[in-house]
Amino acid sequence: MKKTKLILILLIAYIKGFSQLEFSKWYFSLQAGLDFSTSPPTILTNGVTNTSEGVATICDNTGNLLFYTDGLGVVNSLHNVMANGTGLSGNGSSTQSAIIIKQPGSNPKYYIFTTTITGAIAGTRYSIVDMSLAAGLGSVTVLNAPLYTPTCEKQVAIRHCNGKDVWVLSHHYGSNEFRAYLLSSSGVSSNAVISAIGETIAGAGLAMAGHLKVSPDGKKLAMASATASIPANLGVGGFHLFDFDAATGIVSNSLTVLSGTDIPFGVGAYGLEFSPDGSKLYGTTAAVFTTTNSTNISQWNICAANSSAIIASRYSINTGTLSLGSIQKAIDNKLYITASNPLTQSLSVINNPNASGVAMNLVINGQSIAPKNARLGLPNFINGYTHSFPAAFTKVLACQSASFAIPPTPTFSSGCSATPYLYTSYLWEFGESAAGAANSSTLANPVHTYSATGTYSVTLILYSACTSDTLRQVVTVSTPGPAPVVSGNFSICKGDKHTYTASGGGTYSWSNGSTAGTVMLAPATTSVYSLSSTLNGCTVSKPFTITVNPCTGIAVQSSAGFHVFPNPFSEQLNIEVPAASELIVTDLAGNTVLKTKVSAGLSELNTVALKPGIYLLLLSNENSSWRSRFVKTE
Repeated sequence: MKKTKLILILLIAYIKGFSQLEFSKWYFSLQAGLDFSTSPPTILTNGVTNTSEGVATICDNTGNLLFYTDGLGVVNSLHNVMANGTGLSGNGSSTQSAIIIKQPGSNPKYYIFTTTITGAIAGTRYSIVDMSLAAGLGSVTVLNAPLYTPTCEKQVAIRHCNGKDVWVLSHHYGSNEFRAYLLSSSGVSSNAVISAIGETIAGAGLAMAGHLKVSPDGKKLAMASATASIPANLGVGGFHLFDFDAATGIVSNSLTVLSGTDIPFGVGAYGLEFSPDGSKLYGTTAAVFTTTNSTNISQWNICAANSSAIIASRYSINTGTLSLGSIQKAIDNKLYITASNPLTQSLSVINNPNASGVAMNLVINGQSIAPKNARLGLPNFINGYTHSFPAAFTKVLACQSASFAIPPTPTFSSGCSATPYLYTSYLWEFGESAAGAANSSTLANPVHTYSATGTYSVTLILYSACTSDTLRQVVTVSTPGPAPVVSGNFSICKGDKHTYTASGGGTYSWSNGSTAGTVMLAPATTSVYSLSSTLNGCTVSKPFTITVNPCTGIAVQSSAGFHVFPNPFSEQLNIEVPAASELIVTDLAGNTVLKTKVSAGLSELNTVALKPGIYLLLLSNENSSWRSRFVKTE
């Protein structure tokens, strides 16, 4: 059997995502810095940060520094204050004072989201940096546009599952509400998606401190709350785990993995980070107003079978009175931890964060930042999730018939489940507009038979709750297949036997078992048959219907003297009329097939040109008319 292979050309192939080198340079704490574009990271000493907690930095996709901020001022790549880059409403003592997000669909514009401290009136706001200004050094063009107030010191950026837009999620101070704002190519949404879940964060002092972090696949959210560290605070505090829907921005399924009541008094839940593979959650505790109680680093297996198993999976390392701060994943897939008490010139490192227990390989003071000093904060980045573009759809081509199948659902490379947001519907366009309605299909695995050889562009649109992906391939049909045709009489009288002829192929097979070019068929009732035709190794089947009519026999003679006989007949039809008349013969579809005049008396009508079938007869003259039906047989 000869088979023609489908020539595949991928017309559209792209990756939705961001280069990890955007997050390669860190500037933080007291003029400290690291460059992760090298291995091991290079110590940077040219930074000008002077802050105790939240910072954010951003590079271009080749790792060149663009700017950084502590939430109060913006510093350009020359380490000078950016044009209009002062007076931002964040705070150097806010846990996650700032986060930088490139506006979807825009090359030069970046948004800086800021949070203030202790539920202050500034709340959560955003400013905009345009990197096309000031000779490429950037300028702040929008300053402190408000979102809401009051806010906690927590914020995280989460990629929408469409791979383009970004959710900016923070926590309302004085309530249990998470607020998610969508940043898209048109800007920041005016309405927040509000999820009222988990503990109410309110009270005095450090109640609002602690991080928000999201898993690499965007499906899990973690929150640290130092609430229980001070008696006047409300809520129990601790480390909390939630589900996050990157399609809707909704937070759900709250689970407290470590209650604040189980953390030593004066020590609060503070730092958070997920392992690169999304299977582990790490949390650090900070000495918020005492240096006498011990702090620790905890690890949970969030892929455990159930909530109880997740809680029970906690592995803890006591770090003594070292007051731990932020924990942040770098592009080398290691986790880096800072501490503020005592003042240090190094970061601790978890070298194997995907591993369980002691195999994580924690090294206290494992990364030098000397001669600079660390405090509580490390840069805050968007999560690493990117939208996986589906593979090419599959196909099998047999002559002019193509069988298509949707590609496998793209899978996440991280997280407890490899399944992302599933396809909900499909739309195929086969590139043959002349086929009309047959040119499209909503089936997952359609079959399309092309009318002729040639080159066709096939399009598949995959729809999910998040987005739509469009795939295109070129199909070249170079080997013609059969186009079976059946000739014969498809409207017969009951009891008749007729010959049917096959064409349009090399070999044939009738549904009655015959393999000849012609068959004799005599159905007793209206019946459906099929002809299979094979050519160039391809087989196409075509159904056809033979309608069986009762055919009542000799027509009734009218009182006006009109008479038609014999009926049925094969070649010659006798017409008897009382006077010269016009004769019109039509088929059952109303088409005129014969028109003539007959003389008074008996005439013979030659009907050799008529095909076998049923016909209607009209005879009319000046005085009267008469209608009848006759049947011509083979």
